[in-house]
Amino acid sequence: MKWITALILISVFFLPGCAQTHEPVEGNNKDEVMEIEEAVEEEMQEPAREKTTEEVIKQQVAKMSLEEKAGQVLFLALRHNQEGEPLLELEEEDKRIFQELKPGGIILFSENIHNNQQVQNLIAQMQSETGIPLFLAVDQEGGRVSRLTVGEMDFSITPSARELGQSKDVEKALETGKILGKELNALGFNMNMAPVADVDSNPQNPVIGDRSFGEDPELVANMAMAMARGMQLEGVIPVLKHFPGHGDTDLDTHLEAVVVNHPLERLEEVEFLPFRRGVSLNMPVIMTGHIQLQLLDEGVPATLSSVLITDILRGKWGYQGVVISDALEMGAIRRHWTSGEAAVKALAAGVDLLLMPENPGEAHKAIVEAVAQGFLAEDQLDQAVTRILKLKMKEKIMFPETRDD
Repeated sequence: MKWITALILISVFFLPGCAQTHEPVEGNNKDEVMEIEEAVEEEMQEPAREKTTEEVIKQQVAKMSLEEKAGQVLFLALRHNQEGEPLLELEEEDKRIFQELKPGGIILFSENIHNNQQVQNLIAQMQSETGIPLFLAVDQEGGRVSRLTVGEMDFSITPSARELGQSKDVEKALETGKILGKELNALGFNMNMAPVADVDSNPQNPVIGDRSFGEDPELVANMAMAMARGMQLEGVIPVLKHFPGHGDTDLDTHLEAVVVNHPLERLEEVEFLPFRRGVSLNMPVIMTGHIQLQLLDEGVPATLSSVLITDILRGKWGYQGVVISDALEMGAIRRHWTSGEAAVKALAAGVDLLLMPENPGEAHKAIVEAVAQGFLAEDQLDQAVTRILKLKMKEKIMFPETRDD
C-alpha cells in the first residue's frame, strides 16, 4: 500500500514533462499533493497490528529453552518444607525449586492450608517466583475431599457429588460449582481438580464411591458439566477426572495397578460417556486415571497409553484441550516405573501436564535427556507446552492484555 501512494506522489511531480522546467504548483494540484502527503504520513503512523494468541504463543515457545519447556509440563506438590514441616510459606530453600525447575503448576494440600490470609500469601509468593504464571490448584470436590475446610479456614462446606446426584438438580450442581469457583478465585486459585466424572457402577469401589454423582452415565455427565460450568463462570478452570473412568474398580490406583476388562461397547455406553460429553462441550482440562483397559491396551495404564489419549481422546473424539495425569507418585505408576520413565512415557502418550512425579528433579532431567537423545520428539513437548500456554492465555493467567482469537 505504501509503495502505491509513494508512486502516485512521484507521478504528480514528474509525469507532466520530465525534461521541462516546472513552475510552482498552484491551485488544485497543490491541494492534491498535500492530501497525498498527509495520507502517506497517516499510513506511516498506523500502530503495529496486535498479535494474535497463536502468534504470541508460538513466539513464547520458540524462545524457551529445552529445560524451560521440560519445567512447564511439571505440576508439583510442595507439602513440606526442607525441615519436613508443613509448608505454609516459602523460605529461601523452597524457592530454589521454582528457580531450578520452573514448573507450570502447583497443587496445594491440607498441609499448606491454615487460614485464608496465609493461603493468599502463599499463592502470591509462589506466583512471584515464576516467569510464566502458574496454574494454582487444589482438590476441592466437596464432601469428603475438601482441602480448604481445615484449620482456621473460612470456606463453604459443599455437598458430596453423590448428594448432588441424588437430588438430580442440575441447577444445584451449577450453583455449587459457582460457590466453589468464587471462593477459590478469592484465595488466588485458578484451577480446581474437580469434578469427578466417574460412573459409580461398583459398590465395592474403595476410592470413588460418594465422589461420583451416581450410577447413571447421563446423570453423571449432566451434573459434572453443570458443576464445571459453575466454576468456569467464576474464573476457575475445572478438571474432569479420571479418564477413562475409575468407577467400576475394586482396587485403588493409589496403591497398585488396577485392571478393567470391559469391551469397547460397554465402555462407550458407561465409562466413556461423561468424558465424551466433556469433549463435546470443550472442557478445558481432562485428567487421566491409571486404569488399565485390558481389551484396548493391555498392561498399560491410561496415563501412559497413546491408544487411549492420542488415538481415542484426541484422535477419535477430537479433544483439543489440556490433558493432565493423575498423581505420578501413586502406586499404580511408582511401583512399575521410575519418575523419569513415567514422565517421558506419559508425554509420549499425549499427556501435557505431569502431576506430582515422585522425584520432580529426576522427571525434569529425564525429559531433557529424552529430547536431546531423540527418544522423545521435541515437537511432542512443544505441542504440550503450546496447549498449556494457550489455556493460560485464554484464562488470563498469562498475558491478560492479549486479545483472544
